[in-house]
Amino acid sequence: MGAELFKAMSGTDIVHVPYKSSSAARTDLIGGQVQMMIDATTTMVPNVQAGQARALATTGSKRSSVLPNVPTVAETALPGYDAIIWLGFMAPTGTPDVILQTLNAAINKALQSDDLKAAWSKVGTEPMQMTRAEFGAYLRADVEKWAKILKVSGAKLD
Repeated sequence: MGAELFKAMSGTDIVHVPYKSSSAARTDLIGGQVQMMIDATTTMVPNVQAGQARALATTGSKRSSVLPNVPTVAETALPGYDAIIWLGFMAPTGTPDVILQTLNAAINKALQSDDLKAAWSKVGTEPMQMTRAEFGAYLRADVEKWAKILKVSGAKLD
């Protein structure tokens, strides 16, 4: 999807080559079968550090802590470009509010842990601590953003 966002914002014609996994795509990038890919820094950095791949830009709104000398796409070519991978906790509809409040408090407490922050920082990840309302708004905005990109791309489910 990051490549589709890049295509939509830049007007660049990039051929999307679907892979069943990012590891298969990385293998083909390193082997020269594909010219570029967009992948998570958490999985790609070891290949960059080993000289097997060259990082041209990162896709977040700010530079990666593990690749501080690599500019963002927004810095180099497309102001406003932001495509990150995030993880969030969800619960089934109808979960009692008291349970949701307890879970959110426990998750946010864990995200404040110096050990967790240090471990995540080593792989270029940062916690995104939010209230339930903030996460709901973030999720709605993200779904809206990617729905537009899907429509522009013409992607279809097989």
